Amino acid sequence: MAHTEKTMKAVKWENKKNSVSVEDIPRPQIQHPLDSIVRVTSAAICGTEKHTLHMRVETRSHLTLGHENMGIVEAIGNDVTTIASNGGTQGVGGFGIGDYGLPIPILDGGQAEYMRVPFADDNLLKVESGTSKELDYILLADIFPTAWYGLECAGQVLGDTVVVFGAGPVGLLCAYSAILRGAARVYSVDHIPARLAKAKSIGAIPINFNDGPADAQIMKLEPNGVDRSVDCVGFECVNSQGENDETLVVTQALNVTRPFGGFGLIGVYVPHDLGGKDENAKKGILPFPLGQLWAKGISIRGGAVQLRPYQDLLKKLIEIGKAKPSFVFEKEYDIRDASKAYRDFDQHKFTKVVFRFGKHGDQKL
Repeated sequence: MAHTEKTMKAVKWENKKNSVSVEDIPRPQIQHPLDSIVRVTSAAICGTEKHTLHMRVETRSHLTLGHENMGIVEAIGNDVTTIASNGGTQGVGGFGIGDYGLPIPILDGGQAEYMRVPFADDNLLKVESGTSKELDYILLADIFPTAWYGLECAGQVLGDTVVVFGAGPVGLLCAYSAILRGAARVYSVDHIPARLAKAKSIGAIPINFNDGPADAQIMKLEPNGVDRSVDCVGFECVNSQGENDETLVVTQALNVTRPFGGFGLIGVYVPHDLGGKDENAKKGILPFPLGQLWAKGISIRGGAVQLRPYQDLLKKLIEIGKAKPSFVFEKEYDIRDASKAYRDFDQHKFTKVVFRFGKHGDQKL
């Protein structure tokens, strides 16, 4: 399908703290035989973008942000074999992020009206046509698989007790996934009342660390410790005074996890922290309770998720009605209001927000 206009609106990072801009830029074109061009219908803001917004990670100036995207394939390169430019709905992930030390190229993302997707056969996930589940499927681009992976890292099995640190979108989906996977009890740790209320609404037990140290509260309820803990916060963790304490979650997670239990570390920790409080922190070298880890024999695993091993499973759960992860969304915006959307999200006015383009069927917030 030929584009009738040559420009589009896109959310751009301009290397200014707590600020993004919306610009009219040229629409992307096929550059390689394995490329595709996607007309974006939904693009979410992820917590990962906050690290760019806060200038904690190096991010290329003028980068188009956004790695949680849904859209319609409108053009494909000559060598694309599994994707057709026939209006089918696709999920797109993995672009439009800063330098997290990952072995991936830094490419323009999808908070825009169109985006170019290289290696389309690998980077596009086809989902059922229609828009009634679009806000569920878009979460397959990152945070639903990430949340599920955190529990895999922790080693969760049926009947386990689980603590999830953080009740942002990833933390909520991790608690939700733990319940889907048959946890006996799930605790959700945060300090924002609206997030904790949402955690309670899905069946988790809320723990507000403003009421006292989270690990102490949990140990009163689970004297022998919990089976599994998951860090869904990362290096921008704050304490009850609102101060950045990069190792607080790791320390408390190890405190509450029983001997020979498991700890999933999926909150972001970077090898280059522009806002680190000392030279070691700027290199991602942080104090770590290694003695506690060793003495209790706790298994630890984490990092960034490999999306594809989990996307098909979670897509099936959405298709058959067993999972509806879109409960994390609370507000949608026009792309022209991107500055307000980022500000509202950063200030915790809404748990999860999304840009919508065109017509969206019957799934609305």
